[in-house]
Amino acid sequence: MKSRQKVKGDFILIVVIILIGLGVLVYNQVAVPKSAKGTRVVVEIEGKVVDQFDLATDLEPQRIETKHGYNVFEIADGQVRVSEADCPDLLCVHTGWRQHVGQVIVCLPHYFVLRIVGDGDDQGSLDGFTY
Repeated sequence: MKSRQKVKGDFILIVVIILIGLGVLVYNQVAVPKSAKGTRVVVEIEGKVVDQFDLATDLEPQRIETKHGYNVFEIADGQVRVSEADCPDLLCVHTGWRQHVGQVIVCLPHYFVLRIVGDGDDQGSLDGFTY
């Protein structure tokens, strides 16, 4: 008798996990692509804008040196990514390609931020940004 309840509970757990997974998949395929595609990449180091690049123009890998280390980023096909860094965790590298307005790639050890903006974006409309 106990084993039937255990099997029934396992089945319910598996169904709930599958439903959650499907919900995340649908969200990523439906809601995220509706975000506007960015037009520019703003490069910030220690909270200061140091450069901007057009996402429509492919860019060879650019090496950005900070006093904490370096990051290499590239732009291709309207997307940007960090391809190389000397930080210990490499989260910025593992973030992958980004193309939508509001998305950021952050390297905390280097205080380095790549922020994607659109044509109508201005810094005054930003509610908050935390390092």
